[in-house]
Amino acid sequence: MGIKKMKKFQILGLKRDIDSITEEMMRNSEIELLKTEKYHKNFKSSQIKNSYKSCFNELDRMLDSLNLSKTIENIDFDQLNKVNLEKFKDFVQPIQKKINKLERITKKLDAEEKRLNNLIKHVYVMRNIDIELQSLKNLSYITLIFGSLSQERYERLIENVTEVPVLVLEVNRDQDRVWFFTFAKKNYQQKALDILNSANFQRIELPDRVKESPKEILNQARHRLDKIEIIRDQINLEFKKLKHRHQNQLLDYYQQMLVFNKITDVNNSYYGESNYFFITTGWISEENEKEFEKLISDNYTKVIYSSQEVKNAEEENPPTIIENPEWIKSFTSLVKLYGLPKYGEIDPSLFFALSYILLFGIMFGDLGQGFVFVSLGFAIYKNKIDFIKNKDAAYILISIGFSSMVFGTFYGSLFGLEDLIPALIIRPMDNIMFWLGFTVMIGIFLLITSMIFNLFNTFKNKDYTEALFSDSGLSGLILYLFLLSNLAYYGIQNKLLMPAPVIAAVFIILLLLIFLKEPLGNLLTEQKFSIDKKISEYILESAFELFDTVLSYLSNTLSFLRVGAFTLNHVGLSMAVIILSEMINNNAGSLLVLVVGNIVIMVLEGVVVGIQILRLEFFEIFAKFYSGSGRELKPLKIE
Repeated sequence: MGIKKMKKFQILGLKRDIDSITEEMMRNSEIELLKTEKYHKNFKSSQIKNSYKSCFNELDRMLDSLNLSKTIENIDFDQLNKVNLEKFKDFVQPIQKKINKLERITKKLDAEEKRLNNLIKHVYVMRNIDIELQSLKNLSYITLIFGSLSQERYERLIENVTEVPVLVLEVNRDQDRVWFFTFAKKNYQQKALDILNSANFQRIELPDRVKESPKEILNQARHRLDKIEIIRDQINLEFKKLKHRHQNQLLDYYQQMLVFNKITDVNNSYYGESNYFFITTGWISEENEKEFEKLISDNYTKVIYSSQEVKNAEEENPPTIIENPEWIKSFTSLVKLYGLPKYGEIDPSLFFALSYILLFGIMFGDLGQGFVFVSLGFAIYKNKIDFIKNKDAAYILISIGFSSMVFGTFYGSLFGLEDLIPALIIRPMDNIMFWLGFTVMIGIFLLITSMIFNLFNTFKNKDYTEALFSDSGLSGLILYLFLLSNLAYYGIQNKLLMPAPVIAAVFIILLLLIFLKEPLGNLLTEQKFSIDKKISEYILESAFELFDTVLSYLSNTLSFLRVGAFTLNHVGLSMAVIILSEMINNNAGSLLVLVVGNIVIMVLEGVVVGIQILRLEFFEIFAKFYSGSGRELKPLKIE
């Protein structure tokens, strides 16, 4: 459980084995190859001709044309054979010819359909005119202009056009616009257009190649569209026949082409080569390596495999592979919102899952509402809800629902009603100050735990400066515990834990250790301390950082008051729903308000509480120990 240990491997072998080695690595889901330039300086980049590329692209387009799914879930490498490209071309050429012919006809139909629809659009507004359009277009001395205006502008045009030698003939109108013909003398055409354009006229050109009346044109166009639909149905039928007849063989070819095309691309991207040899480098998980190394040594006697441990994670930047049980994986997906763990860091998934579940139960404690969350989670897990297929959501809902049920039992809360079952431990609304203090104590525990995680991370990575002198390191942890213990003792006993001068001395010493982190760290690691700014600027900047550190201890701790506040808020909202339901005399209405109110609380407050916990986790806890700057493994996937 946690982050898998990685090793960097190198494979050297004869070029004749290069495709087979790539295939073996593609079978393995925990191998990532590295680019050739950086690691294979004495080898040139592999430039193998990809004879599959053009055939694969052609096949890819054919599958699109036939609407065949290209999703391949599991590739059986053992059933793959080298593709005979000549035989493949002989098979696909007649199919491609038929597809090309059908697509050419389809394009012509598309163009004709577009033309007819455009014709109908223009002629439809003239449908009430019983005259052939050709006779209007061929007038000897008169120009015909057709178009539309808004109703307001049309009325204004009619009022002002009486003194101008033009004739306006309305042919159609709707709620917004009016369509009309404008007749003008040939020598007055431009003047008429200027008048119309000044009124924001939208001109419509009369369609070409039409002689009949608008009604006849519309009937002919619609009849032609019906014929086009029949032809389209015939074309679709031909496509279905091609698909049914050839889909199995096409998909077999596609799977093989996909793999061999990918193999060639991988060889050219990740391999170095000489006249006779190839070389490649990558990452592999340690637990996966033994089986892979044995496979290489047993099947490829001319291939040399070697590997080494990660020496410097900062420089080498190995990928991160997280291995956790299913229910923890669901919370890992939330952790990734902050960032993936860097190699060498603690995987915070378990800690995050436990703290998230705990905080949600505290803030949203209700036996009945928690049971609804659990039921919803199980329904998703059993695929009873079609629109949610995410198993992560199922595990999260079950976990937080169970926590809500536990704390609801502690509080004696059932669907917001607090008089049906007794409180097993406490009713937060009856003990507000105690409850707020308790939630702050939980926050203190989580903050201290996060500082301990930071100590583990920094000592593991030999970053002793951060481990000993940072605000989240040993000095910061001791300072935080020292402040807390003194405040707690003074609050309980009403006197100081130790004499004031001793407290001040310890406090100042710890602050100085944090203040002088850089010079002390360099002294510890025997490095020369140097700064790129004036001493006064360095001191001022460090002083502000130190002030921010002390302030952050206070703000981080008090932030957990919101946990108690949301607990009280949940109780308050439930009480409001109950009061509303009691105000209704009708029993059915009262029950309806209670049900709807609980649904609103579960949806709205559930989302708000979930987001608030994420905020506490990311900004108050993760900031103490977790960088989230890791990167995911990029295996050789077939896509």
